[in-house]
Amino acid sequence: MAGRSIIAMALCLIVAPALAADDPNETGRGCIVRGLDPNGDGFLSIRRGPGTQHQEIARAINGDALLHDMTECQGNWCLARDLVRNQRSTGQQGWFFTGYCEFYP
Repeated sequence: MAGRSIIAMALCLIVAPALAADDPNETGRGCIVRGLDPNGDGFLSIRRGPGTQHQEIARAINGDALLHDMTECQGNWCLARDLVRNQRSTGQQGWFFTGYCEFYP
């Protein structure tokens, strides 16, 4: 568990400065994808809109980061401005269900 905390903190140090530069109002946030069942489908769908009725356009896995703006949420769905995998931006944008995210400032 300590290893996950260290990874999350390191990701904050890498991602936060870039996010702050893009967001002068400091509304930008992020989350680390957590809790996906490796014996299940093992991914979090990123969708064109807020809800399962919208087309899946990408998939996030445990440990990925989703950068988003808290003002762009509708209920339990938020608009990700970027999907970060292995500390690299994918440039993928879309809506995600927040139930599988551990949020950080």
